[in-house]
Amino acid sequence: MRRIEVVIIAEGPAEQTFVRDILAPNMAMKGIFLHASLIGKSGHKGGDIRFERAKSYIGNFLKQRPDIYVSTMLDYFRIDSDWPGKEQVSRQVKSGAVLSAAKKAELLEEATRQKVVESFGGNNANRRFIPYISMHEFEALLFSNPVVLAKELSVDPKIIQKILAECGSPEEINDRPETAPSKRIAVLTNGYRKIAMGKTIAESIGIPVMRRNCPHFDQWLTTIEQLQKEP
Repeated sequence: MRRIEVVIIAEGPAEQTFVRDILAPNMAMKGIFLHASLIGKSGHKGGDIRFERAKSYIGNFLKQRPDIYVSTMLDYFRIDSDWPGKEQVSRQVKSGAVLSAAKKAELLEEATRQKVVESFGGNNANRRFIPYISMHEFEALLFSNPVVLAKELSVDPKIIQKILAECGSPEEINDRPETAPSKRIAVLTNGYRKIAMGKTIAESIGIPVMRRNCPHFDQWLTTIEQLQKEP
């Protein structure tokens, strides 16, 4: 088993902590070593992620070492309206098309990949860059197990189950300001501490359960795992 190194550019401290403390140990057992890099300066709280800034971070890592891969963990809820593919998604929705979370992510990630390859093709970006947009927020993953989430929030599991019934699955929990995953959790608990509570809940649920219930998240990790099979 060869050593695979992947830098994941995270949107905020909660995502950075999740990658570093929860996801990285799980993937290390497969010879894949994840390094979480926070976009922005120290103290950055996440949100309002602009593509040009993200592209600069992606390019810097692609240039630094030719033997590493670069990925992202950015919230759909937080990326700006000028993000590659965002206008296409909005246009289709306005025309009446019903797009699943997976389809939105597919459009955004492919558009993102194309823009990065255009800018850093000389750094083998087509092979080394693996975009991932979290639908719709990191907190969506915490709805993978309603019983565990309810216990951690000290609420009736039926409340969490009702949200899932309305939306269909964790990754479909919507992106309106008042109904985004983190907003829903904040309403259910007194003072949701995004980093500490997010980590505790994620540890209790575990990566395998998240993968079973969040197909797009699972697809991202599967793509990274497939790097072990590259020549």
